[in-house]
Amino acid sequence: MASALALHEVVVPAPGIPCVLSCVTDPHFRACLSDATRGRGSLRFVQTFGELITALRTSTIYTNAVVVPPRDSTGREATSAVREIAAQFPRIAVIAYCRSGVENSADIRGLAIAGVHEFLFAGEDSRLSIRAALDGAERECASELVMSVLARVLPPKVHPMAEACLARPGSVTNVEQLASATGLHRKTLYNHCVTAGAPPPAELLTWCRLGLVAHMLSQSGRTVESLANEYEFASPTALRNVLKRYSGLRASDIRGSGGVECIVRALEDKLAKIRPQLHVM
Repeated sequence: MASALALHEVVVPAPGIPCVLSCVTDPHFRACLSDATRGRGSLRFVQTFGELITALRTSTIYTNAVVVPPRDSTGREATSAVREIAAQFPRIAVIAYCRSGVENSADIRGLAIAGVHEFLFAGEDSRLSIRAALDGAERECASELVMSVLARVLPPKVHPMAEACLARPGSVTNVEQLASATGLHRKTLYNHCVTAGAPPPAELLTWCRLGLVAHMLSQSGRTVESLANEYEFASPTALRNVLKRYSGLRASDIRGSGGVECIVRALEDKLAKIRPQLHVM
């Protein structure tokens, strides 16, 4: 049974060495997961979804991902636990370990709707497959969280552009790629930004990508070097310079003082300067 701790009592662990928390009891998969996570952080196993939620609420260990089966050892379905994790722990990526086949399609569909970020299937649980699923889930989780934060300040008209960038931040890095991803002409993108009182498309792309960088700096302990490579910045120095120019902060400042919220505050200041100009036009 899940812990009765109130939401305000949830422990928010400080970022550090990441931990994967798994509720899968299959011994073969546990061995594969142990092998795949070796050298990437720690790994903990629990038996039930109740234990998993309690661990997330009370542990001071930085958990960055959980792995769940369709049902736990008591027969409880995973969908309610996944929804609870998505609502209370939006920074945690969720991977489901399932069996493929038509007979399992209802489980897979229900888990996807509940908020699972990635799926691993029995028989496809090699070290590379597991690592790819963990990385993919972390990226999708980060994109969802950053979009939810940016959506508070960005005009709704440009949300589809931000979503397209955040969905593929390593490959949607210029206006031509953004036009292709959204199915809109680059001039249409520019007009949408102007009429909405948002930065032009190229600048909007940079704000979105910096939001992801800031989130990863503060939550995962990733280095500027690794993030510059993943998000296709010209170099670590180029990324540091862009962070400083847009936010007024160094990477180390962003890491220790709010992550993506630092970018949002700077973006709000930028939007406040654009909107008065919009009324004059």
